[in-house]
Amino acid sequence: MALLVCSATARADLFSPGDLTKAHSNLSGLGSCTKCHPVGGQLDQASCLDCHKELSPRIDKGAGFHGRISADKRACETCHHEHQGEGHALIDYGPQGEKGFNHQKTGWALKGAHGPAKCTACHEGRLVQSAAIRTLMEKRPATRLGLSTACTACHFDEHRGQQQEDCEFCHAEKEWKPAAGFKHGDTEYPLRGKHAKVKCSGCHPSERDGEAHGFPAPKSETFMRFAPVEHRSCLDCHKDAHDGKFGLRCQSCHVPDGWNVLRNVSGERAFHEKTDFPLKGAHADVECKACHGPFPGVPPKFKGLKHERCTSCHPDAHAGQLGTGKDAPDCSACHSEQGFTPVKYGLEAHAKTRYPLEGAHQAVACNSCHAQNPALKDKVPKATLADLKRRHRQELFSLAAFDWSKPLEACESCHADVHKGQFKDVAKGCVACHDVSSFRHLAFDHDTASRFPLEGAHQKVACSKCHAASAVGQPVRYKPLETSCRSCHADVHVGQFSKAGPVACERCHASKAFKPSTFEHRPPFTDFLLDGQHQRAKCEACHRALPVGGGHTAVQYTPLPRTCEGCHQDHHDGAFKGFEP
Repeated sequence: MALLVCSATARADLFSPGDLTKAHSNLSGLGSCTKCHPVGGQLDQASCLDCHKELSPRIDKGAGFHGRISADKRACETCHHEHQGEGHALIDYGPQGEKGFNHQKTGWALKGAHGPAKCTACHEGRLVQSAAIRTLMEKRPATRLGLSTACTACHFDEHRGQQQEDCEFCHAEKEWKPAAGFKHGDTEYPLRGKHAKVKCSGCHPSERDGEAHGFPAPKSETFMRFAPVEHRSCLDCHKDAHDGKFGLRCQSCHVPDGWNVLRNVSGERAFHEKTDFPLKGAHADVECKACHGPFPGVPPKFKGLKHERCTSCHPDAHAGQLGTGKDAPDCSACHSEQGFTPVKYGLEAHAKTRYPLEGAHQAVACNSCHAQNPALKDKVPKATLADLKRRHRQELFSLAAFDWSKPLEACESCHADVHKGQFKDVAKGCVACHDVSSFRHLAFDHDTASRFPLEGAHQKVACSKCHAASAVGQPVRYKPLETSCRSCHADVHVGQFSKAGPVACERCHASKAFKPSTFEHRPPFTDFLLDGQHQRAKCEACHRALPVGGGHTAVQYTPLPRTCEGCHQDHHDGAFKGFEP
């Protein structure tokens, strides 16, 4: 009886309930059964997750379709039926198929225009964000996993980064246009009077983005410019019909209700003159509500408003760079009530700082040294930004860097090293050659500050003749440079004097001029002495110019014959050949 039972069990292990699907075909064969079916146990979720590790992080977080299924019902074989054959679909969507799948079970219900969209429109390989799923796709490209729910993960940013990434702040899933959630009254520039009737394109021009390509593709190459759009002054959009005769503050007389509707600011604000804070300059145009309220959750306040310092109403536009609290300077030292710009800070004020402006520095634009640093915006307290938004006030922050941490005495703190480290070993640095009057005004002395004093004809040679860039984009080479003649001058003797090793040019030539030569036809220059009639012979009679190629010639100095018959014709027709004198 025991033998019979044992045989039946062994027989059952030898048979498979059916072929595996194509996705699991690599597990076919009796030897792989225990990779999914533990010996003596049933198929469980852990067996599947041993291979499908990409699902574990989402399940652990309770996210996505698999993570939202309760643990007691998360049996893989409920939806994924195996042993049905290679052509069988591994995912069972139910009687209505994939179209009948309830997408809300994934945590992302399909609403509005997303409802009729085809599955493949979103579940497209190029839209997969998960790195783990992308790795899985190398073996099995088709997948319904790994997508992000962020709008920009599937849709091209038609605003080209101008707006915040939360598209649903303005747009709804029902349709892209109109942007039902957008209200101009929530911006820094609420539309009032006739401005409310102006078409969007009247203030926001369209621009062409020729670089917009890739996937997902944009709807159009053109986009509307929403930010930044200057709107601090009427003249940012409107032409001054008075040609500046009445100043730059149009709102002193005009209102958004119409060009011909005039106002009397002094009359409207006359009662404020009786307070301890008369309205002057730009303050005269500020709405009462901007200072007095009411604001959301805060009732209006007309008495007891602090105004001793600018910072009583205005946040620190420099993000604490110039000091905080009692150490903060008085804003009026640089700004006036007429407007935040232009500033009053000039050369005299700069002369009192750690770095007075001298020479050419006086003509440098402020933003060349005090460049924009976007990171300064992060130093503004979030509570301050929230308060400005609540009051519908503009974020007037200067992101120019003033808190200078680099050493002011070092030129390289501001200037790039155009010499690319050639003079890094010079003790005085840049000031060894340059001063603040001009970069081209040099104090360099070639005779005392270099290894090569300029003598003779070298004094008249342009610097660029010896000091040139080795290639386009490379710095002018100053050091190290060879000081030998051949490093700058071509060998006009085409190697005649270098066969036995380099011969110094200065042996025959002086720096005063290449000609005449200092060569003398006697030792140590040569052992061929010129005597007798040879003293009257011209140099070119023995040293003739010969072609050396390329249309060039070179005078031959060596080798030359040293016997009489090597140069002279034998008038004796060989009668004295072999004669020894």
